[in-house]
Parts: sequence; structure tokens; C-alpha cells
Amino acid sequence: MAEFIVAATLFVILVVANVLNILHRGFDSDEPYHAHVIWSWTRGLLQYRDVFDNHMPLFHLMFAPIAGLIGERPTILFWMRFLLLPMYFVTAWSTYRIGSSLFSHRTGVWAVLLLGFFSGYYSVAYQFRTDNLWTPLWMLCITALVGGEMTAHRAAIAGVLLGLCFAVSMKSILFLTSIIASFLLLVLIARHRCKIVQPASLAKFMAILCGTAVLVPGLVMVFFAAKGLWPDLRYQVFEFNFLAKLVPSGHSFIAAVVLTLATLGFAYLALQVFRLSPNPNIGLSRAFVLLLCVIYLFLIEAFWPLSKTYLPAYPLGAIFVTAGLFALAEKLSRDSASVGRAVRFVPLPAIAALCEIAVLFTGKPVWKDRTIGETNLLRDVLALTQPDDYVLDCKGETIFRRRCFRLLLERITRKAIKRGIITDDAPQRCIETRTCVVATMLHRYSDSTRDFIERAYLPVTNHLRVAGAILRPSTENSRQFQFQVVIPATYKIFSRAGDASGLLDGVPYNSARFLEAGPHTFESISPTNEVVLLWAQAVDRHFTPFKF
Repeated sequence: MAEFIVAATLFVILVVANVLNILHRGFDSDEPYHAHVIWSWTRGLLQYRDVFDNHMPLFHLMFAPIAGLIGERPTILFWMRFLLLPMYFVTAWSTYRIGSSLFSHRTGVWAVLLLGFFSGYYSVAYQFRTDNLWTPLWMLCITALVGGEMTAHRAAIAGVLLGLCFAVSMKSILFLTSIIASFLLLVLIARHRCKIVQPASLAKFMAILCGTAVLVPGLVMVFFAAKGLWPDLRYQVFEFNFLAKLVPSGHSFIAAVVLTLATLGFAYLALQVFRLSPNPNIGLSRAFVLLLCVIYLFLIEAFWPLSKTYLPAYPLGAIFVTAGLFALAEKLSRDSASVGRAVRFVPLPAIAALCEIAVLFTGKPVWKDRTIGETNLLRDVLALTQPDDYVLDCKGETIFRRRCFRLLLERITRKAIKRGIITDDAPQRCIETRTCVVATMLHRYSDSTRDFIERAYLPVTNHLRVAGAILRPSTENSRQFQFQVVIPATYKIFSRAGDASGLLDGVPYNSARFLEAGPHTFESISPTNEVVLLWAQAVDRHFTPFKF
């Protein structure tokens, strides 16, 4: 009873902590990016044709209808986080089911808690990103594989779930490779003890699994091919991601040797797990899941230079850590009666969970709000721009406006631009689309684009710049200002005192005027040293450098 109360209390704390994370934790750059792709679907735009995206589309298609109902609001990311929260519980349920199947119900319960409070999982599990749909689907796939006898029906269910993983992310090739490699190793480990791992049975099982896994991603590709977008999908999802090879993995020879030896060591451990299990079928499942976890980690470390995602391995690792703690507690109980009484009252996994909580509380406090920056950016963008205005941003962080520049300015792209493999035409696209607003994460832009932004746009908030310039008087005449317009648009000229008056290109200036790109001259009626040229819409909506 005491253990139940402790576990229930910790689970309530875990749920409350995750809700606070949703409300207070800062947004990762992937979150507004995915929300932008989803928004594009609600506007009748097509992924890959109108919006650049290097992911498969299932995640975005799932949430597009609900996002359309929510509408354009600064709090959209909170809504999307809450909408994804049920998948957190799917992962928890799958972890419990797998732990119960392999070991015991106690192991399943405490594995969920150890996973939930583990900092590597806790710090990302609440975010609105593809990994938090991808991982639950993967866990459901494993649940199907180890939840009973490995029949053709079970293989088909697991295959469909694996196919859904592929429709979320092509990184699922790591899942498929892990499954195949694990089964091949099981043939070596248990060929003469379990009928299911005989070569003929295994080949049939894998054929069904792979055949059904093709269905969902195949339908996705057929849909986009029918829209004439197969070349776009192929480039963005496959070829673009291969540019990651440009980024050195950072693994030395010694690190590669250590990684390989560690993997072989865990493979040997899987053999011992199988041999020591009281039931061959349970031992087979335990060895299979352990191999899945280890092989996935090996593949992600050895062959995936960017975006190393450990999330799918955490639940499986939590199960074996929990089982190991219970085994250790049992051994200690045999050696000491007092220790046995203590671990019956407060089991070792509970102590481990409390240690994890202590580690979490030494980090960033969950009650401090770190979402204000992105929320204010969205509020300002909605106030400053019209729905048909273009913006320049790095990864779609403005969410509700079309981007003038297709590429995502993340690490792969920046490396490719630096090496001349991809052309950075952001300045040209700004001019062609008459983009008057820039979201300024300046460190992500190339040097040439950063110089262009600083020359053609003025800061009006902490995160936004608007087309315009500070006008400097000529040395010969303090009332004459010669300047260059970079972005063709409608501008206003004003000073800190208010609207300026005079001659603009020899014509009396009284109100906003459209100016083409190129040189222009303004002659003020009265002398002033603080004259600003700014996109008229920004002035009308009270976004000016003077108020910033």
C-alpha cells in the first residue's frame, strides 16, 4: 500500500510538472517551424511546393484541421503543446505494457516514473515537435511485437505502426534497421530454443512486417506524386537531409572503437538475459528489446551526424534500469533483513525517481515563464502585418505569414551555404517579394544576408526589423537627405517630432508614397538631424525605431 501511495503521488507530480512545462518552458525553434507548416495547410498551401520542409507530412496533416479551428493567435504554440499531450500518455502506457510483458507490473509502473523524471526525456517530452509523435508510434510498434506470440497478425499491426513512423520521419529507417539487426542476432542467440526465430519463420514474419510498413508512406508519396510534387518531396525529404554528411561527425577512431565494443558488450548482455530468463519466450522478448535499444543508439551515434534523437531509446532504457534496480533490491534483501524491510517500504526505483527530481530542481525552475519572447513576437507580427505580407525569418518562427525565403536556416543549410553548395538568395527574394519585415535571429543568417538586413531594415521591436533607413543630411546642405531605397514599398518620412514635410524627389511630400528601389532625395522644410524613412504600414501601426 505504501508503495502504491508513493507511486501515485509521484505520477501526480509528474503530470503537474508537465503541464507547467507546457505553460512555462521556452519554445524550441522546431516548435514554431512545425506550426508554420501546419498553418500553411490551413491556408490552402501545399507542403513541399509552397513551404519548404525536410520532414514527412503526417505530423502536419494530423494537426492542420484543429489548428484551422484555433485560428491565428499569439498563444497558438500553447494550444499545440496541449494537443500533443495525449501522445505523452501513449508513450507512458506503452512503457508500462512493455515493462509488464517483459518483467512485472511493478517494473512497468516504476519504469514510467523513472522515464518521466529523467532529465533527457523530461526536458523535451512536452514540446510540439515530430519526435513526440514519432516516439509513441515506435513504442506502440514494440508493444505489438512483444505483447504476445509473434504471429502474422501481430507482424502486420507492427508493420502498419512502423509505417506511420515513416510517415512522420524518414529517420524511421533506423527503427527498421534496428528491428532487422535484432532479429538476425536473435537467430544466433536462440535458434535452437525458440521456433519463431528459425530462419523460415523469421523471413515470413519480416516479410509481412516490411510489406505492411510500406503502405502508409507509399500512400503519402503517391498523393504528392499525383499533385506533381514528387521531385519537391524527394529533394526536401531525402536529398536535402543527405547534406548532413557535410557536417563532420566528430567521432575519433578511438571513440568509434569504444562505441563498437560497447555495442558488442550489450549484445553479449542480451545473450545472458536470454539464458537467465526462466521462460525462453520471455527471455527472447527481453533480449530483443534490449538489442533494439542498443542497436538504435549505435546507429544514431555512428551514422546520423545531425539531430541525434535519443528519445526513442529512453523508454526502453528505463524499463531495463527499473528491472535492474528491482533485481538489486532482491539481492540486498536476501543479504540483509533490515534492507529488505526498507526496500519493501520505499523501493529502489522510488529512491532513483526522487534523485531525478532533485536533479531537475537544481536546473531551470519550472515556475519561471520563458515563453514570453516567442509569444510577443507572434503578437507583434499579427499587429504589424497583413495576411498577404511576406516576412523573412529563419525557420518559420513568425508562423502566420508566408516566408519569402524557402530554405530553413538550420545547421545543415548554413553549412551548405558556407561551402557554396546552396545559394543564399535571401536578399534577392526580399526585393522580389517586397518583404518589409524581418524576424531577427541575426546569428543564423549568412554574413552577406546579415549585412543586407542591417542596411535595409530598422529595428522596431526586440525581434523585428522593418524596411527603412535613418536619413543623414548632406555635408553641403543640412536640409537635404540623399538615400537609397532597397525594398520597393510605400514609405513615410518622419522625425521624432512627427511627420516631416518638404520635397521628395522634387515633388512636395505630404503623405505616404511608393518608392522604387534606387537613389532618392528628400529636402526638408526645416532643419532636423532625426529623419527616418520607414515602411508606411509600420508607422501607421505605431512600430517605429523611436518607440523601440
